[in-house]
Amino acid sequence: MSLFEDFLTRLTQKFPEDGATMTMSAFIEANTTLKKKPFSFKGYEFQRQIVDDMHPNLAVIKCSQVGLTEIQIRKFFSFLKRTTAVNGIFSLPNDEMYKRVSKTRIKPIVDDEPVFNQHDTSKKPARSMDLYQVDDSFGFITGGKEGDATSINADIMFNDEVDLTDQEILALYGSRLQGSRIKIRQGFSTPTFEGYGIDSMFKASDQHEYLCRCSRCNHWNLPTFTPKFINIPGLSSDLNDLSEIDNDMVMKMDLDAAFTMCEHCGAKLDLLDPSKFEWVPRHPGRLSRGYWVRPYCAPELNTIRYIVEQLLDYKRKNSIRRWYNTVLGQPYNDASARLSIPEIEAVMKGEGNVDVPLGSPVAVGCDVGQTCHLVVADLRHAVPIVFKWLQVPADELKQAFADLRAQYNVVAGGMDLNPYAPLAHEIRDESKSVVMPIEYATSLKAAPISLVKDETDKITHVSSNRTGIIDKTVGSIRGHRIAFAGYGSKKLVIQTHLQDMVRVELPEQPAKWVKLTGDDHFFHALGYLLHALRIHDFILSQDEQEERQMSVIFGLISTVQQREAGLDFKSRVRSPSLLGLL
Repeated sequence: MSLFEDFLTRLTQKFPEDGATMTMSAFIEANTTLKKKPFSFKGYEFQRQIVDDMHPNLAVIKCSQVGLTEIQIRKFFSFLKRTTAVNGIFSLPNDEMYKRVSKTRIKPIVDDEPVFNQHDTSKKPARSMDLYQVDDSFGFITGGKEGDATSINADIMFNDEVDLTDQEILALYGSRLQGSRIKIRQGFSTPTFEGYGIDSMFKASDQHEYLCRCSRCNHWNLPTFTPKFINIPGLSSDLNDLSEIDNDMVMKMDLDAAFTMCEHCGAKLDLLDPSKFEWVPRHPGRLSRGYWVRPYCAPELNTIRYIVEQLLDYKRKNSIRRWYNTVLGQPYNDASARLSIPEIEAVMKGEGNVDVPLGSPVAVGCDVGQTCHLVVADLRHAVPIVFKWLQVPADELKQAFADLRAQYNVVAGGMDLNPYAPLAHEIRDESKSVVMPIEYATSLKAAPISLVKDETDKITHVSSNRTGIIDKTVGSIRGHRIAFAGYGSKKLVIQTHLQDMVRVELPEQPAKWVKLTGDDHFFHALGYLLHALRIHDFILSQDEQEERQMSVIFGLISTVQQREAGLDFKSRVRSPSLLGLL
């Protein structure tokens, strides 16, 4: 290399190509490399608009094999480079992914690209697995823990794999931008369930779709993996859902001759010509920005053959949801992970008022908030029949419980300990511990039922495994071990609340139930009601065990304190174990 060429190289490294009108994609092309060649968007032209879009509230749904993690890393650090003295957070769902991405994806880009190395060679930039300095700006790489979401202030935040991240932690991340005037937050993820995570964010956005214009008829298409767009020689014309393709069908198909066609005229779409594509928003007036990256956006990788082969592979693994999520980039409504409307309607027995005589044994469940949701179940039948669905302001909750105790024989009850623990304790005491405060426990080792006592050995509340409570509540509905009645005009509200909880299985973590929108109050009220029956049965079994021990030691039967306190409801109503609740 000549002295002049060496001078130009060093000059370029010190003063990267940039300008006020230069787009982010042009900056990345001019200043970064891939496999020792200038970075190019060729074959991934759809990425350019997403990279250039610095909207403060952006969400991208993506399938696999489209290179978005690579490009968003470059976008993130290019922003830090081009903006003076800012902080950015790039979050991954967990420590394992954060360490892997930081080591194998981020570190090579930041260390090897001269544009991201500090101009003043006398100062060594701060570089570690969780922190990368670029000039006077800092990029924090985090693993989705609560401490990560509460300890760093930022101007820009990229959340990678939104759906695999704990949604409560994700919400906490928003507070990290409060002190900034820039406040850019962008999320990227393969989807999981309808209405959850990235799908929910996209639905609230302007919903950009990458449309393809037909060369023959000029019709704009939004290709999907359906018979309307996919032409596979040898595929039966009677097949309406391509996810039904199996090994026997594939033997009759010519996958190499398959193509994506225009829904209007049937001509083959030219998916390799970027001039035929354009990002178009469904709702251009909305304040947040959204993009949906589907398989045909990168057609050379996501061929029809590849999609079909992946379908068969995921079927063999009994993981069809993963095929929808990662290969098609579509959210999936898994019946096993979420209560369906038919399952709910199967236990709904009528909207009319139910005649429950005064003094009848009932159980109560309450989800506490500014508006409290109460459910009351008649226990005189083979299965509990929920006949009251109440919505009560928090300041009227004590009176509502008093009215129920005056009208019925409340033999068991449960309510959440939080967010108003003093109120829960007052209601517990006024009911003589019949209505027990319940605290959701999320620890991996949390017991199904753990009695929490004070220094006088009095039970203050119960701590119980959250996932276990919800699993049993869903199981009771699916197994028809509970019935609903007397709901009047609240039928749709109840169905909405029961469908708001989705069981999500995260990588290397136990399954957990997550909220879709937060409208889930009657669901949790039902959970507290059913769990209260198990709690009282558990307490009674402990008392009986103590009695047996006392009789062995002293040769007599002790008086059970909890019975005197009203905890024994088995003498007044059929055992919940006989009702199939345990």
